Amino acid sequence: MRIPAAGGAPTPLNSVDMPQGEYPRWFPQFLPDGHHYLFLSGGSKATGTRTLCVASLDSKEVKTILQSDFTALYVKPGYLLFRRDTMLMAQKFNADRLELSGDPFPVAEQIGFDGLTYQTLVSASDQGVLAYQSLGVGKTQLAWFDREGKKLGVIGAPGDYSDLALASNDKRVAFSRTDQDTGNVDIWVMDLASGAPSRFTFDTAVDFSPVWSPNGEEIVFASLREGAPNLFKKLSNGSGQEDSLYRSALAKLPSDWSRDGRFIVCGTVDPKTRWDLWVLSLAGDHDWKVFWQTPANETRAVLSPNGRWMAYESDESGKKELYVQSFPTSGAKWQISANGGSQPLWRGDGKELFYLGGDRKVTAVEVNTETGTFTHSTPRDLFETRISKGDGHPGRQYAVASDGQRFLVNTLAEEGAYNYIGVVLNWTATLKK
Repeated sequence: MRIPAAGGAPTPLNSVDMPQGEYPRWFPQFLPDGHHYLFLSGGSKATGTRTLCVASLDSKEVKTILQSDFTALYVKPGYLLFRRDTMLMAQKFNADRLELSGDPFPVAEQIGFDGLTYQTLVSASDQGVLAYQSLGVGKTQLAWFDREGKKLGVIGAPGDYSDLALASNDKRVAFSRTDQDTGNVDIWVMDLASGAPSRFTFDTAVDFSPVWSPNGEEIVFASLREGAPNLFKKLSNGSGQEDSLYRSALAKLPSDWSRDGRFIVCGTVDPKTRWDLWVLSLAGDHDWKVFWQTPANETRAVLSPNGRWMAYESDESGKKELYVQSFPTSGAKWQISANGGSQPLWRGDGKELFYLGGDRKVTAVEVNTETGTFTHSTPRDLFETRISKGDGHPGRQYAVASDGQRFLVNTLAEEGAYNYIGVVLNWTATLKK
């Protein structure tokens, strides 16, 4: 945690030291005295149990308040609101003695959450108004579409999917899926012929952003099991252990694996420059080098099949647009989109580049990647999607078959798809005396 020093520069506050092997701590919230604060602890690697804790600005002591998989909210006149199963619960909390009392009781049901951060999606005012995002069970569906947007069929059952990644042979898709009860996020692999999903990761921490090896035999992914998102890999058939590939203090998310198997491309968060693009070499000592680092956010980079060009999204203009640079970078770059662009993907032969436009239409651009100078056509909209997840999710919400003729889209399900914002007026009237 950091507090502003004189002049506004942040300085570290070492009131709470995180022991070795313990997961991160999130979302500090000051209590009314402005001295103590609540936070969610990720627990230890040994137990994997998340807890709601309280600490103060001038002490290393940490007090556990209750076991909770999600963040809690302190509200007047002295209650904690927290998610348990799918219910929003309230329980009396003495902010002076830092103690709970009485039994928890339900206030609302079907409460939404963020599976990547364990954040309960609820807010409350001092005037007794409570607002929450609902839980949308089975809200998305994996569906195939052709280039005209005609639905060719659905794959598997509705669920809470994200981070789609197709294997190079188009026979399997990896994705992250959120458990609606526990809130944990794991990676699953689905056989596209049968639609049968198989759980791929089993850790109690969040696992997400899967990327296939070129031969389809391994998957690299990000995990919160050792603090900030670090890189792990595992055989794609599910056998064997999940091996640590690369770890550092900065968060990193894999976005591509070069076709020659030599490099893994990652988006990395730097406190000074925000999201940057780095490349991990898989040879020797796993050299970790920056590809593109600016004050803007650069994310979701993918290498062309011949390994000579890098497509990525950046908000340097004030909104996300699609760009291409040479790899390694020479400093020259081309802006591909004009009205918003994100989530780039190459056709298997490198002759076409796809992305989602600002209106979430799948857009195609013909490209020439075989000469020393990159050239491209005018972008052409293919079809409009019903993708429900925004850019707050790190991975891609669609995938492209290697021939560029079919698109697997994480689309809104036909039923039970829409979340809503629930509002409870004068919720304190239901408090147990």
